[in-house]
Amino acid sequence: MIQKSKVKKHINAKGLSLSAKSIESLERCFMEVLDNICLNTTEDGMKTVMPKHCVNKTKTVVKKTPNDRVNLKPEFYKLAMSIQSFCAEQAVIMSRQVKG
Repeated sequence: MIQKSKVKKHINAKGLSLSAKSIESLERCFMEVLDNICLNTTEDGMKTVMPKHCVNKTKTVVKKTPNDRVNLKPEFYKLAMSIQSFCAEQAVIMSRQVKG
């Protein structure tokens, strides 16, 4: 699928050499890139690959860690815990009233 001569010429222009085994790895990488391009095209609801689909789309995932608490005061957590326990108690009381 990849023209080996063009790949070799490009790599040689950078002052590097290309081993014979690396062609297979390059083809796998190229197939992954093509799969992403096809995915971008279908996400846009199109059937024709356009230049705008040939970009890497990255998704940013933000994970909250316990270190995020550093910016909040401990009094806030004490208040939140007391409100949470009060609400839990009220829920138990109300469920008992409903059950009769």
